[in-house]
Amino acid sequence: MSVVILNILCEGQTEERFVGKVLKPYLKDKGIVVKSRLLVTSRKKNAQGGILSYAQVIRDLQTWMKEAKDNSHEKNFFTTMFDWYRLPNDFPAWDEAKRQSDCYNSIERLEAAFGQNVNKENFVPYIQLHEFEALVFCGLDSLKEAYPGCDKEIEGLKKVLADNGNNPEKINNSLETAPSKRLKKALSKRYNYDKIKSGTEITEETGIDALRKSCPHFNEWLGKIERLSVSINQK
Repeated sequence: MSVVILNILCEGQTEERFVGKVLKPYLKDKGIVVKSRLLVTSRKKNAQGGILSYAQVIRDLQTWMKEAKDNSHEKNFFTTMFDWYRLPNDFPAWDEAKRQSDCYNSIERLEAAFGQNVNKENFVPYIQLHEFEALVFCGLDSLKEAYPGCDKEIEGLKKVLADNGNNPEKINNSLETAPSKRLKKALSKRYNYDKIKSGTEITEETGIDALRKSCPHFNEWLGKIERLSVSINQK
């Protein structure tokens, strides 16, 4: 029986911490070993985090794929955790995806083109709708506890969620109304929103099952990941 090793290339520190603190223990219980790595933005400056271009993504993916070696007991798979919000426009099918009226059609086209371009059987592309903070919108009651005194503002965030059919993935991605912008604005009178710390703590308290229930695309991605172990051990 082979062990599935899932290598996740993360856009930033928030995603990497979420992967390590929340996703890793969840998938461990399903027999999947998770490893994560941050995108490299500058090798000369030893800087990590943030997508500057598609070429940067391909470079880091190819480097990791060459380093990770399968053996008789281990099978490596690769995936990504990037935001659709402010994704560089040199991604494959970016223009076509932007023209779609439905966000799920957009992300489906983007991921399909991404996967075709990488062209590796062990690659599962994933782009978060519309950004990581959509997952935080699944735990707004926990946000109240983390940021006391902001009940009114957080109730306003709940209305935003309700206006989007209680689907955080549909909260839009403009400079003013992206999930992260809404969170920062709601808490700004009393706090500076701690993206990395709160992103991990709120999603951990909410739980993966609740995140999956509220976020269809996130759920679909994890379903694909869970099936990897089954598929390779049936061969």
